[in-house]
Parts: sequence; C-alpha cells; structure tokens
Amino acid sequence: MGTAGKAAWVVPAPAYREVEGWEGAGDDSPGYRCGHSLTVIAPTKGHGPRLILFGGATAIEAGASSGLPGIRLAGVTNTVHSYDVDKRRWTRLHPAGDPPSPRAAHSAAAVGTMVVFQGGIGPAGHSTDDLYVLDLTNDKFKWHRVVVQGAGPGPRYGHCMDLVAQRYLVSVSGNDGKRVLSDAWALDTAQKPYKWQKLNPDGDRPSARMYGTASARSDGMLLLCGGRDASGTPLSDAYGLLMHTNGQWEWTLAPGISPSPRYQHAAVFVGARLHVTGGVLRGGRAIEGEGAIAVLDTAAGVWLDRNGIVTSRTLKSTNEHDASSDLLRRCRHAAASVGSQIYIYGGLRGDILLDDFLIAENAPFQSETDRVPSTDKKSIDMLTEASAAEAEAVSAVWRAAKEASVASSEDSLSEGIGSESPLSETSPMNDDLDDGPMQPDVKLHSRAVVVAKEAVGDLGCLVRQLSLDQFENESRRMHPANNDQSNSAKKALNRQRSPQGLHKKVISLLLRPRNWNAPADRAFFLDSYEVGELCYAAEQIFMQEPTVLQLKAPVKVFGDLHGQFGDLMRLFDEYGYPSTAGDITYIDYLFLGDYVDRGQHSLETITLLLALKIEYPEHVHLIRGNHEAADINALFGFRLECIERMPDRVTEFCKRNKLQLIIRAHECVMDGLSVSHMDS
Repeated sequence: MGTAGKAAWVVPAPAYREVEGWEGAGDDSPGYRCGHSLTVIAPTKGHGPRLILFGGATAIEAGASSGLPGIRLAGVTNTVHSYDVDKRRWTRLHPAGDPPSPRAAHSAAAVGTMVVFQGGIGPAGHSTDDLYVLDLTNDKFKWHRVVVQGAGPGPRYGHCMDLVAQRYLVSVSGNDGKRVLSDAWALDTAQKPYKWQKLNPDGDRPSARMYGTASARSDGMLLLCGGRDASGTPLSDAYGLLMHTNGQWEWTLAPGISPSPRYQHAAVFVGARLHVTGGVLRGGRAIEGEGAIAVLDTAAGVWLDRNGIVTSRTLKSTNEHDASSDLLRRCRHAAASVGSQIYIYGGLRGDILLDDFLIAENAPFQSETDRVPSTDKKSIDMLTEASAAEAEAVSAVWRAAKEASVASSEDSLSEGIGSESPLSETSPMNDDLDDGPMQPDVKLHSRAVVVAKEAVGDLGCLVRQLSLDQFENESRRMHPANNDQSNSAKKALNRQRSPQGLHKKVISLLLRPRNWNAPADRAFFLDSYEVGELCYAAEQIFMQEPTVLQLKAPVKVFGDLHGQFGDLMRLFDEYGYPSTAGDITYIDYLFLGDYVDRGQHSLETITLLLALKIEYPEHVHLIRGNHEAADINALFGFRLECIERMPDRVTEFCKRNKLQLIIRAHECVMDGLSVSHMDS
C-alpha cells in the first residue's frame, strides 16, 4: 500500500488508457498475440520514432499437465510490424533477406535504427543463439545474420537482453531447456570481430530465473526485475548491473519494497523510472489491483504504485475502482517507451489473447520557466541602483589607487626606493609583514583583491581575487624587486582552508534532479565568503591538472548551460546524474564551459559544478568557455545576478574595505588565454 504524502516530490505510477485514433487494418495490424517483443528505433530522415513489433504467438492452447493456458507453438510467427508514432499508423513490413525462424519468448534490443533479436522458442523447438539484425536505416528494410566468433549464451528462451551504455548487448538469465539460468553475457558492438564475453560480475548476484525483464537506463545501468525461479516461485527483487571504468561489471541489489512478486511481466525505463506492468503469480494467477502497475524510481530508491510509495507487499482492497489497473491484468505482453510515453501491446489475460494498444505518460516535469518569477519594474530598478552603487565603489577604489600611486612615487623620490610605510596598529600583520603602502583602515578578508599599482589604467588586467594562501607568491610576482619575505609571510598569514563539508552542503541542497525548486525570493543560500572558499577548494584541484585533458570513454558531454539550472536538473533526471546512486563510478562527466550568463540561476549552476568537481575530482571535468571572463559576464547577466542575489555581501564589503570585490564563482576555471592574461 502506498502513501503519497510521505514524499510529495515522488510521483505515483501512471494510469494507462487505450491509444485513440490509431490506424492499421487487415494485415497491417499485429492482431492478437503474446510472447512478442516491442522495441523503439531512432528517427530517420523519412520517419519519426517507430515501434517495432516482432514474433510472438497468435494462438493459445490448454497446458497438458496443468490445465493452464499456454502458447500454441504452431501459431508462433516471425512477422514484423511497425507503428509510426507521429502518424499513429501500424504497417506490416516485408524486409528483404533471410528472416529468423518463427519464435516467441525471445529477446530484442534496439541499436540506433536497427533491432537485434536473439533466442526464443518456436515450432521447431529452441531457436539458435544466432543474432539477427533488422536494418531499418533506409526504406529498403533488410534482415542480416550477424557473425559472432566463439561461444555464446547458447539457445534459450524466457531471457532478457538490452543495449547497455549505447554499446554493449547484455543477455541475462533464461532457460536453455534443461535448467533455469543465472549467467550474464556481453557483446561489444563497437569492436570487431563480434564476440560474446561471459561476465563474472562482483557484488550481490541475482539468483537463477526466467521470464524476468531487463531494461537499460540511459546512463548505462541494466536493471533486472522479477522472474520465476527453478521451483516456479515468482520473484520480487530487482538488481542493477553496471560496468565500471576499469571494465569490471558489478551487480547491486535495488532498494525499496516491490508491490508484488511477478513473472511474464513487462518493464521499460523512462528517465530514471522503471515502469513495470502486469505479470502473474505462482500457478499463472494474474496480479490484480494496485500491484498490476508499479514504478521503481531509481533516483529516489523507492517503489511506487498508483497511490504512492509502497511500504508493504500486502495489497489492501480499495473501494475505488481503478480501470487502469484492470487494463494491466495481463501477462506475456510487451512494452516500449518513446520520450515520456509508455506503450503496451497485446498479451494474455487468462485464456484470452489480447490485441489492445495502451499508452501512459511518465511523471510530468515542471519546466524551469514555470518556476522562475517574472522580473518586474521594481526588480529592474533595484538591479540598476545596485549596479550604480557598485560602479561608484569601483570608481572610488581607482581614485584611491591613483592617489596612492602618486604619493608613493613622491615618497620614493624623497626617501629612496627601499623606504617602507608602516602599517596601522589595527592591522594584524604589523609586526611580521611589510610589503608596501596600505590604507590603515583596510580589513583583510580571507580572499583579497590585488591591484598592481604600476598599471592602474587597465581595469581588466589589474583585479584578481586571491586567497590569502596565495597572497605571498602573488606579491613576489607583481613586485619581483622586493626582498623575499616568505618566512615572515608564512608566519603572518593565517591560512583559512575551505570548510570541510561545504561542497557536500552544496550537493545536498542543489543536486535534486527530481524535486529542485527555484527559491521564491531569489535569495542565494551561500554568502560571498562561502562562494570564495568553494572556488579556492576547486582551484587547488585545477592547479594539479594538465592543460589538455585526456579522457577515456564512456564520457557524458554537456554543452552551454548558461545558468539554466532547471535544464541541468532535467538532463540529470533523464540521463543519470553524478553520484554514487547514479553513474559516477563508471562514466565521466565533461562540461564544456559557458556555465553562467543569460539564465536565471548561474550561481546554482557554477557552485554545483564546482562542488561536484571537489567531490569527484577524477570523474568530473570542467573547462573554460568564453563567458568565463569578467568582461563578458559583466554584460550578459552574471554580474547583475550576483548583485541582485547577494547585494549586502557585495556592496557593503566593497565600501567598508575600499576594495573592488567582484564575486567570480567561475574564476577558478578561467586559466585559458584571455586579454587580461596576455597583457599581464
């Protein structure tokens, strides 16, 4: 029984309904069948996304021993039907070449615009373990038989196969006619000659089973769900199989409580949600009520039914009639997903073959534009006023710098180059550090802005935000003629490291692909000190990395984010996200720059990426874009966002310390060539 109030951001399992208005009369319609496969192929120039239905049984007969209905092997077929999602039309295909033998209980997986078939059972008994490919790239559809070297999974039925990480065909479990199996095999589609490899995964291995399902999440995890063991007992567990970057595979037991054990069901991923439908219990009894429709939310780690989170496997009766659950009281059907939609065709309900066509929508995702408050005239006036105030503070800084420069030159002529200007008693470094003139009322922050006196006229080249840890070396770089005072400086400067756990705080608050909401008041949860410390911690990692990164596949590549934090969360939700619960152990993340500007949430975007870099320095990679430069993001929104969302921290600190403080959360990744670096 589920409860939706336990976690408001978790969406219950969807309701199914019959597809309306689809066409496909006569031979074009798949008709009544069960034990078939349903896959989705990518769009081509002449077609949109298509569902490919293959094989299955078109007739049933009573079981000789149990009296239960079973498939009539004489009625098994090898026909192919295509459903055009955009046109809502079924069409029977007649591909060229030698087709596979008629079969049911086989496995199928889409590889781009091709579909691969393996195993099954038909009128002639067990099908061979040969791989057949249906090529739908062009309008001239054709069958191909794939040549595979060495031993493979062997003839079997009731097994599972899918394409993992867009590269590996993985086949698991099944029945070879002698026993129920628990093995796993992988074929690398990117390496010729093709060869099956028997896997020896680490972790908690699933028990032997048949009639389970295995569906690959888009980020590269295969999830094995349910099935029937050798004694005929239906199973309720689920296991994830993934490959690490070192090539080692590992099984992991999925969390949560499944609504019901089941076999001969269907399952398909939409984003991080595994949609499980139908199935039967021991003795072929159909699953009824709430358990007929379930979702395993792998991002939240919970099972859901039509009411919400499942907390117990004991299904309680309800007075409300759920027509959707009644529709899914079936087995031996097939499911596939296109975008956010789940399609189901056919199956078996008791001794009745089905020919209906169902559809459901995955949980709706609220777009970021729906959550961002509009900018009214008052907000614009506030931004203008804050920007003007910052500009006034900057001008005052430069006037003071020029006056200090002139005064210093006059003092040098009268007193000599080696003269020193004593620090005020209010300075914490007056006994140990003597490094040039300084205003007596300046209070050093943990991150200081250094201004080169000899080049006051060039704003872009003068201002750099540094941690006090680097102040000593920066001083020697800017004034090489000064004496080396490293020993005294090390004693004087109180090094402040990035607070432990700051990046974890950022990750815990921002890395929420399913339930992140923009702050209603636009306030940012970090202050300027914390942003600076986060940058400093990440900067130490960047300094140890080479200029040119050499990465190995698999790698996820993210382009211009431009402050669209909601889009980043949507991508993480759809394709997996960097965490131990996601796919960070076996897939690297590469972000190509342009993290800020234009969007509403540049601060969230850059701080989360920096925090992920600190947490996973070997797997998260950030490089610089052209918007990671002060002169660019001052024009395109990031500077104003900082002023708007952290106004007190910026303007008050500038005025109090007579410094130009620019919050540049992206500063630590701008080590590429720029005008300021070339001039300096």
